[in-house]
Amino acid sequence: MSRARILFNRTPFTSSCQIARQSLRHARNTPALELPLQSRIRWSYFWYASILALGITTGMGARHFAAPLGLPEPGTHDDALILDSLRRDIDALEIVQSLRSQSYNLHTDTALRSGPGLTSEPRPGSRKISAYKGWLELDLSFGRENDGNKGVLGAMGGARGLGVQRAFWNAETREMVAVVWIGGALSGWPGVAHGGAIATIFEEVFARMAKGPDGFVEPRHRPDSLSLTYAKPTHSLDFYIIRAAFSKPDLPQSEPPPEPQSQPTKSWLAWLSPSKDLTKKKTGAPGEEITGTLESVQGSLCVKAKATFNRL
Repeated sequence: MSRARILFNRTPFTSSCQIARQSLRHARNTPALELPLQSRIRWSYFWYASILALGITTGMGARHFAAPLGLPEPGTHDDALILDSLRRDIDALEIVQSLRSQSYNLHTDTALRSGPGLTSEPRPGSRKISAYKGWLELDLSFGRENDGNKGVLGAMGGARGLGVQRAFWNAETREMVAVVWIGGALSGWPGVAHGGAIATIFEEVFARMAKGPDGFVEPRHRPDSLSLTYAKPTHSLDFYIIRAAFSKPDLPQSEPPPEPQSQPTKSWLAWLSPSKDLTKKKTGAPGEEITGTLESVQGSLCVKAKATFNRL
């Protein structure tokens, strides 16, 4: 029995099992081989560089897609060519041709000094032309102040801004119709005109209406309050029509006159100064109010505006 056990222990199967157990113990005791630290740092740099390159590529693509067209600077030769093309386009609009057929031009019909809305005296030796049509075409120059220099809209000139305008004034109905070009530089969002630029355009139109067809606009002609309601987006690089007219302000309905106060009550309030006694304050005269709209050439309403003025 002991010999058989010895022979069994000497068999190749037993020896191979022992070798396997020893190798397994050695494998458990030996730590796993890891990548060197320098190799891991290189792989992290490669990962960061890939993410950065992807972000730059995406940003540049979005910028070139959303950026406005490269418009020339005002006063350059390219700007003059674009303005000439815009003048031909605006003169070809149906509304401009229709109003021109019913109007005269303040400067084309030279020495015009009589007619609706004109109060200045004729110059010596000038030819006097009577106003035989209801509409007057104005040579509208946005932003020109009383000193003859460009105002706040001087930076908005050229084809990229308010390149060309056509304005018509009716002194009998006290209304104005203006066709304006809104360039790409007036965009607040890609392809959409900025709300502040639209408000500035309305302010200039309302100030011209308050001043009249002739002369320079002064600060006192600008509205005291201006409110706008944006009905839909106003896209840049297109012509728009502004319609404005004077209207009576919405005054609150007058209340019935109060009952006469008794004499003791009046004597009791006699010690109040006029500045503190609201009953002694005089109500100022109501001012003028102008309402206007901005429409696309197709007739879609984009913006509604209302401005109020004090007595001029």
